[in-house]
Amino acid sequence: MIEASELDDSTPMVYVTDAQSLAALCERWSQLDAIAVDTEFMRTDTFYAKLGLLQIGDGQCSFLLDPLKIEDWTPFERLCRSDDVEFIFHSCSEDLSVFLSHFGFLPRRIFDTQLAASFLGLGPSLSYAALVLLRLEQVIEKDVTRSDWLQRPLTAAQQRYAAIDVVHLIELRNQLRYELREKNVSDWFEAECLSLIQAAIDYESEDNWSTLYQSLSNAWRLNERGLILLRALCIWREKEARRRDKPKSWIVKDTDLVEVATRLALQSEFGEGAAGKQAMIAKGALSRVDTSVVKRYASVFVELAVACDYTDTLDGAIFSAPLSPELRKRLKKLQAVVASTAEAHGIAPEVLARKRHLLAFIHLVDANPTQSPWPRELSLWKKDLLQAGFEGVLTAH
Repeated sequence: MIEASELDDSTPMVYVTDAQSLAALCERWSQLDAIAVDTEFMRTDTFYAKLGLLQIGDGQCSFLLDPLKIEDWTPFERLCRSDDVEFIFHSCSEDLSVFLSHFGFLPRRIFDTQLAASFLGLGPSLSYAALVLLRLEQVIEKDVTRSDWLQRPLTAAQQRYAAIDVVHLIELRNQLRYELREKNVSDWFEAECLSLIQAAIDYESEDNWSTLYQSLSNAWRLNERGLILLRALCIWREKEARRRDKPKSWIVKDTDLVEVATRLALQSEFGEGAAGKQAMIAKGALSRVDTSVVKRYASVFVELAVACDYTDTLDGAIFSAPLSPELRKRLKKLQAVVASTAEAHGIAPEVLARKRHLLAFIHLVDANPTQSPWPRELSLWKKDLLQAGFEGVLTAH
């Protein structure tokens, strides 16, 4: 079923609720070189965001696709997997995550207008409304951002807000794409768009969960046995949060995970087996951990603590530990290299490297001083621009 109406600026708006209409639209969109895309979702008490609306703009009309009513998305999947149609987003990271969790697939080609603006020196995280105002001199009202997108029926204000979010994207993309080509940075930009797609895939890949423990506050304070257990605990929590579709903090808070790892990784008079770990808990080893967490997951904690191979290594571990004065100086010099390189190419420094990337580089160098390591988060085109300057910082010490 299709319900048509009109936005205030005379742009048609169509609400789509059935698979047959979606299939016809996907056939129509498959003939285009690009479509504008946005999502509205809710994430309050779940791990995965719940898709409430999918908006598509084709330059002539805004289409509001209802994921609560449309059951067959096969034609849309074919469209996403096409090499011929580019999906235009603004700040697409969350949208891609929602695509993957709700549909199970991602667009093959994307154009992120926020990222394009960064490459053109307009700022690292310009909002859609700010970019539309800056480049198209149009004002967008953001008055229902926090409304309930899972309610039905959606209000007229909600529909209007959602529809406007894809009205200008094609025009912005055409303008920004031309400027990227003129500036000769299109290849870099396209590589970053591909990296955004890969990042969404990596987030769901269990192979990448083994480093989650490194981001926990105070993890750096643990000894190697504690870190090995913390790694196992974080992987377990990641799986449990997904299985129950609950926020990770609702399963076990970070501070409690660190406390469990600190206490149960200790060798004690009770022995290393399950009975010994249970005796440690009975004696109050986890007295600082939320009692409801201990009651629910004590057996899981014991199982993980016993199963860990404490002879394992943690090569390449990167923690947000306080830097020594010497490393702080090195970080500032690396930041200066990034800033000067970005200025020379007229792009936002954040496009080249953020602080976490530089910290990763510093830790990799410390762990492999005789090699020339490079953080995998920094793509090859960035390496070409930054490596010489980074090596200059290192050789100065």
